[in-house]
Amino acid sequence: MVPPFSSFDQAEDRFEDLAWGQVLITPFELGAWALLEPMGEQNHAPQLCWIRPDLLGCVWMAGSGEGTAGMSVFLSLLGAEGGRWSEPQRISRDVERSEQNPLLFVSDGCLHLIHSAQLVRDPADRSALEASSSFSMQWTAVLRHQRLSLEGLDLYDLETWSAEAWSSPVDLFNDPAFCRNPPHPLENGHWLLPIYRSLEAGGAFGHDHSEMLRLDPSGHCLDQPVGIPDSTGRVHGSVVASFDGKELLQFFRSRLADQIYRSVSTDDGLTWSAPEPTLLPNNNSSIQACRLASGRLAMIFNRFGFAPDPASSDKQLEWGEARWPRTRWPLSIAISDDDGLHWPWIRDIDTGFGFCGQQNWDLNGQLAYPTLIEGRPGELHVAYSWAGRQAIRYLSLRELEVIGYNPEAIPFGSF
Repeated sequence: MVPPFSSFDQAEDRFEDLAWGQVLITPFELGAWALLEPMGEQNHAPQLCWIRPDLLGCVWMAGSGEGTAGMSVFLSLLGAEGGRWSEPQRISRDVERSEQNPLLFVSDGCLHLIHSAQLVRDPADRSALEASSSFSMQWTAVLRHQRLSLEGLDLYDLETWSAEAWSSPVDLFNDPAFCRNPPHPLENGHWLLPIYRSLEAGGAFGHDHSEMLRLDPSGHCLDQPVGIPDSTGRVHGSVVASFDGKELLQFFRSRLADQIYRSVSTDDGLTWSAPEPTLLPNNNSSIQACRLASGRLAMIFNRFGFAPDPASSDKQLEWGEARWPRTRWPLSIAISDDDGLHWPWIRDIDTGFGFCGQQNWDLNGQLAYPTLIEGRPGELHVAYSWAGRQAIRYLSLRELEVIGYNPEAIPFGSF
């Protein structure tokens, strides 16, 4: 008996039409998207930055693995013409440390890079694993700063963006610290850089806590970091201004993998309230908030978390060692019209490979450490670690595609 035909024998293979960095609009995919060229076995923790109105930059860390020597920072650029992200360039310099969590910002006529750089453990040293301690040695990380003058830079001359073109890296201050989200600009030209202390004590990052560091326009520290009260387990602070501009809001990842937390400052970041849980879940993975031109607030995050048991008399989870659900999907954007107290609009923008169920749960590649900025009013730009850190995926979509109707039709604040 002759078997039925196979559509696979007739299908036209279009994979060869795709190229790293090429920005595409395709059926069944949201927005305009691209996969940036991988620079190692792991590609993780991207951050987007508008370098100029005609130039978007993306930095991330890449190498053989987080916490290993040679993990370096790479930069790729997308110009207003050409429709393709540039060939990534390594811009950090210390090949003996693991260089991680890069941030970009523009100030004082320069492009600034801040990233962490931690010591690495001898692969033959098994003592940390045997003692159930963290293997990554994040508590040895220092924060490093580099500058690149923007005068006369050419997008298409890649040598002008290479590591040698940047200033020599210097430590921001002497104490070990970590960073994740970019600094927030103040009206006086200073910047607020959220940092956190990743400590060996307490097991699996059990004593991590957040602080705020003030920078001058040239990227130098103005004074000692300011502690965020009761922030143990609340890290990766992301700062935005309140809708009326009178306060600053800071949102945090939670080591308890329960919810995103929120803190408020009424004095330009000199002091902060104790973080309190929001209505959005968190899986102990990175988040980022963004104030939109519409006045609304957007949050990009993984829509998963371990919420407190409503049947329990103790609604607040007690702090202990960090919780690590592998579920870093779906990747979602939520939008609020009341400074993050409520989030009536949420859309999943990537759900992974669609695997679920106990037998193939781990096959759904993680979508993690997203970054979110706005370009033209109502146009959002996203980048994140795609498919278990195989590459960095870029996506541009519209606010309209999250809230589901024309935002011009209903005045902001009338809901």
